Amino acid sequence: MEDPIKTVQQVYAAFGSGNVPGVLEKLHSDALWIDPGYPEIPYAGKRKGKEDIAGFFGQMGAHIQFTRFEPQVFLRDGGTVIVRGFFAGKGVKTGKTCESEWVMIWKVEDGKVREYQAFVDTFNVAHALR
Repeated sequence: MEDPIKTVQQVYAAFGSGNVPGVLEKLHSDALWIDPGYPEIPYAGKRKGKEDIAGFFGQMGAHIQFTRFEPQVFLRDGGTVIVRGFFAGKGVKTGKTCESEWVMIWKVEDGKVREYQAFVDTFNVAHALR
């Protein structure tokens, strides 16, 4: 059985290289994906299943350009991985910058992500998109 931290690190590596199919490959077919946000954040909300989650990445990429994305601390409790990190970016349409420390919680089963939930400064992101 693969270490859940390694699974999450593989997801981050795929995301960092722009490999969305590589991210989706590491998800269960009915995975739950929760990314918080104000109405101004088009990619925010709950998604279920690979097809719906793929839409998250398309919408996020159309609205935010990351200049830094740094997973920094990985903690594990069984199949749950908690990651603390930092990102900086800018609104694609506005050019306004945003940054936030973040926490992401991953539930991993059998080497694949079953659930994901992010906690970020959504006010700062919404401001960059306005």
